[in-house]
Amino acid sequence: MKHLPMLAAGLLAAALLSPAFAQENEAEKLFRGMEKKIKEAPAFEVAFAYQVEKKKTSGSLLLTNDNKARLKVTGFQGKAKAGFESIGDGKRLKTKGARFFVQSNGQSGLELGGQSEDPTPKNFHNVLTATFSRGGVWFSILIMPYVLRGETIDPDGEESKMNVYDFKLDAAEKVGEREAKVLRYRFGKGGPCPDDETITLWIDAKTSMPLKRSFVLKNGGIRITETYQEFTLDPKLDAKTFELPK
Repeated sequence: MKHLPMLAAGLLAAALLSPAFAQENEAEKLFRGMEKKIKEAPAFEVAFAYQVEKKKTSGSLLLTNDNKARLKVTGFQGKAKAGFESIGDGKRLKTKGARFFVQSNGQSGLELGGQSEDPTPKNFHNVLTATFSRGGVWFSILIMPYVLRGETIDPDGEESKMNVYDFKLDAAEKVGEREAKVLRYRFGKGGPCPDDETITLWIDAKTSMPLKRSFVLKNGGIRITETYQEFTLDPKLDAKTFELPK
């Protein structure tokens, strides 16, 4: 009998915590399901727009599971307004209108007006699908120089800076005319790390694909908002889509 108060307290605590656990599990299940569909698709194509504070950029990304890619970007890159296009045939990736590079201090860079050609790493699809699913287009472009430099990047490895955790489900909303499920999560080193980003993601209630993403950078306090106007899994591909430009 003397253990009944402790038992009752334990049951009460479990009852109070279970909704939070259920919410976290539902949010993570929703996210993992989206990521799995993107990763396992033969290809995916997305038309996007992102806004860094008041500067707007738009474009499209097409990526296949055999490392072919086509990325078109028009708008602001930092303080400058320009456009570039990267096309990869699975072996080489050629960029016109910009050049990806890594600075001596380890920071990634994008030289506008230039061009470059790099070998396509074997893990290109794996890294880019994870980066897009977890961080979005802006982060994918940010990490591109490191990927092309051939750095060993394992999104799910022990040293990964692309961990996702601490999922929370928010109230459903609409993005335009589409019903969306809204979730928040942390993105970065994990641990949790105080420098990891807190991201809000809107997922289409019908397709389970992303509609919108928003976060404020811990370093600098800059708000970045992305929208995905069209998202297609396994699109029909033209034979010339991935021909490298001369």
